[in-house]
Amino acid sequence: MKEKGFTIVELVVVMAISGILLGIGMLQFSAMQKKAAVEAEVRTIYSKLTEIRLEAMYTKTPRLVLFNGNQMTIYPADVSTAPPVSVVSLSFPVVVSSSANRVLYDAAGIMNLTERSICVEPGGAPATTGNMDSVVVSAVSSKMGKRRTGGACAPASIDQK
Repeated sequence: MKEKGFTIVELVVVMAISGILLGIGMLQFSAMQKKAAVEAEVRTIYSKLTEIRLEAMYTKTPRLVLFNGNQMTIYPADVSTAPPVSVVSLSFPVVVSSSANRVLYDAAGIMNLTERSICVEPGGAPATTGNMDSVVVSAVSSKMGKRRTGGACAPASIDQK
């Protein structure tokens, strides 16, 4: 008499293959989560800088943004002696291409400082995954971009998108 079904060996082989595929999938999922978190932070910085530029234009008052580690502090004037309007906590540390770590918009919404870049560095190192890991701020615009491999956090090392 012939019985139909699976042998224990067949079941163990299927379970082993499933385990291997699940392990590979989990590694990829973890990398995708980190990539999405870096890109979300870049979008947050970009949108906040755009909002601050517009506020400076519409209220006709300068706005100052200071970057310090995992924080973005916004001041209602061109000096940091006044109490900040808001403080935005960031998930990852950022590096600014200028040693001043600041972006200053005048009353017309124009940044009169030299062009600078703000780079997200998860774990204190440049992001290697994702489509965007930095924001380049110039006199009248801001653009998101991706730092070239091995490039410094400088506008010339970023492919703007």
